[in-house]
Amino acid sequence: MKNLELSIEKEIEFMNRYQLTADELFLVKLIWYAQDEHPEFLENYFSRNSLGKSVRELLMCLKDKEIIKKTYRIPEKGEEFNPDDVEFNQNATKSFLRHSEELGMDLFNNYPSYTYIDGRYFSLRNPTKLFKTMDEMCFAYGEAIKFNPEKHQEVMELLEYAKENNLINSGICQFIVEHQWDMYRQMRDGGEGTFKTSQLV
Repeated sequence: MKNLELSIEKEIEFMNRYQLTADELFLVKLIWYAQDEHPEFLENYFSRNSLGKSVRELLMCLKDKEIIKKTYRIPEKGEEFNPDDVEFNQNATKSFLRHSEELGMDLFNNYPSYTYIDGRYFSLRNPTKLFKTMDEMCFAYGEAIKFNPEKHQEVMELLEYAKENNLINSGICQFIVEHQWDMYRQMRDGGEGTFKTSQLV
């Protein structure tokens, strides 16, 4: 299971900036978990939350504080709540998870600059191939690893393994979108040997 792990300092900083209560921030994290195919925490919260504000009231507060997009329609009392329908304000999310830029830049700086295949050089560090900006690429990487520093460390170790064994033949964008670190983990753990391809993927 992938975790959303942030330092307590960053959480408090975010709460102060948007004037969030602990319950509001906790609900945000529960919704993120539910959207990551772990709804059991939110379901458990619903079954036990008999004190404090209702989930609907918390959602209204998050909408007023622009954590949730204004276009999101909060269910009326008695209506089903689907966490997958919740749309978060990207600026607020980036503020909360802005250290994702640090993780993304660490990946970018350690990713091979180019590869040489069939007598031709191919650039491997072109973020605008799939993303509009470097920031967007960094944020996409952060989302892919759920902004988990421990997961990032694992990715970097797998990237180093792939570099040492001449396995990298695709650009950084594909590496992120396709979660290619999973493939390198399987190769490493399965004892796969070095291989080369004749075409840039």
